[in-house]
Amino acid sequence: MWVDAGLERDAERLRVLLSDPHPLARLVAASALAREETRGAHARAEFPEPDPALDHRHSVIAAGATSPALVKWT
Repeated sequence: MWVDAGLERDAERLRVLLSDPHPLARLVAASALAREETRGAHARAEFPEPDPALDHRHSVIAAGATSPALVKWT
């Protein structure tokens, strides 16, 4: 997890985690891939700036879903 989804992330390393045997690793990778921006402590190498369109949006993964939804929280 630290190597593939640490503080600096990129899509190539995150995709490695999508086949990890641990469910939490797969959820983290799917959520990080859905958010194509740098925000907070986690930087995406290929997206160095925050995306204002994603302000107040959080990754939510419903039970049984294969990908997260970016849901606006107020």
